[in-house]
Amino acid sequence: MKRLLLLTLFATTVLLLHAQIEEGFIPAPLGWVIAQGAQFTNGIILTPGVGGFNPANIGTPPVYKTSDKMKVCFDIWATDAYGQGTNKEPFPCTTYADILFVKSTVKDSRDAELAENIYARQDNYILPKNGGTTCFTFTFPAIVAASDFKVFISFHADCIQGGFKYIFDNLCISGVGLICGGTNCAPVALNDVINRGDINELSFNGILYGSNNSFPPVPTGYAVDATGIDNDANDDYSDLQWSLLTPPVNGSVVVNNDGSVAVWRNSTAVTQLTFTYRLMDDGPDNDFTTLADNMYNDATVTVNWPVGSNLPVSLIKFNAERSGSTVNLQWTTAAESNNIGFKIQRSTGDGVWQNSGYVASKAFDGTSNTPISYQYNETNTAAGFTWYRLVQKDKDNTSTISASAGVRGMEESARVSIYPNPGTSGNMNVLFGNSATHDISVMDLSGRIVRTWKNYHSDKLLIDGIKAGVYMLVITTRLNNEKQVYKIVIK
Repeated sequence: MKRLLLLTLFATTVLLLHAQIEEGFIPAPLGWVIAQGAQFTNGIILTPGVGGFNPANIGTPPVYKTSDKMKVCFDIWATDAYGQGTNKEPFPCTTYADILFVKSTVKDSRDAELAENIYARQDNYILPKNGGTTCFTFTFPAIVAASDFKVFISFHADCIQGGFKYIFDNLCISGVGLICGGTNCAPVALNDVINRGDINELSFNGILYGSNNSFPPVPTGYAVDATGIDNDANDDYSDLQWSLLTPPVNGSVVVNNDGSVAVWRNSTAVTQLTFTYRLMDDGPDNDFTTLADNMYNDATVTVNWPVGSNLPVSLIKFNAERSGSTVNLQWTTAAESNNIGFKIQRSTGDGVWQNSGYVASKAFDGTSNTPISYQYNETNTAAGFTWYRLVQKDKDNTSTISASAGVRGMEESARVSIYPNPGTSGNMNVLFGNSATHDISVMDLSGRIVRTWKNYHSDKLLIDGIKAGVYMLVITTRLNNEKQVYKIVIK
């Protein structure tokens, strides 16, 4: 078995499940490089603001590459230069972060800024004006071919900030791992989230080790969480085995030694399935059967399927769009059974719904097995948000309410709006105010990502299929890396 004497310290972060190093600075860690005048204080780093004699930057111990993609996340705020990080203030002007890849021999922040010590850099990521959590995602610079290096985060601004310090905390860098100090390092199994798109699917095949470049490629048609990169710093793929640890309660799973998996759910009524698996190496003696020297790590897999419609009518699309003073509603049914029609209702967000109109079923005798499209227009000059929903009525007078769809008011500014909040599974809308490309995640309070959308272009989003609880909605605008975080409650 090939031993490389490297240890990858992977962890699960609240913002991304990926190979990474993670540091909360409690206690003060060894080997980290902080700017002159900076200090570890109560589990944070206080570093001077930019513009003075000392550069404001923070460096890792020696690391090595584990992925072609990188993500750097941290918490940062401005504070007055005489405080101890107890007060948080906005940055006095636009402030930026640069990511530097430097020689592993760099020992202080000034050397990290010298051109001869820099392998590559990613510059000018704008920090949120009021501080908070921020993340930068980019492709690992191909020019960094060194086997080991350090990663520095360097700050600069449009003004001199000598009267300020930075509160810096909770640094997480995916795509790199710390250099190992031993010959037998534990494997790393990272949590996986696999989202399925077929509402009628009962089973599928998948891969548990993510997009690990040194492992076999993912077979065609197999599901995988590309960011859930299982790894072992000093073992080859042939020295690892995967096994089922805890089966799901609403389905069944077969975990094969090679990291492949077969998943079944008991019925289409099951919309989420979880199980845990163990990744184990064969130890220094290269023997899986002698367990005493084998090392292992466990991970959880969460599988999500679309939530089936509760309507006797299978509603597959419901959109609301504003064009000047006219609002156009459009919806499509995949199938209908004994449907009379749709009552349109609207609300201004005060919990009161008013009847707005009615559209009869186009299906012959209210029953159809082919898609049917509908639309309804009305004049709406409301200044604020308006929310619409469909009340579908059966021949037996049973009514079923659809998820709601929202439009902005005539005078509404371009800001994020969430309605209803608290909401119910399948009935929470997010309006972005523009069609910029966003990366969106919904996370529970433990930091587990339960739903994610990458490269999302629409100006509205329907959040559905999430069980009751309190979550954080994280919206990152790709154009400028601006991040917004909202609390949402599912009843």
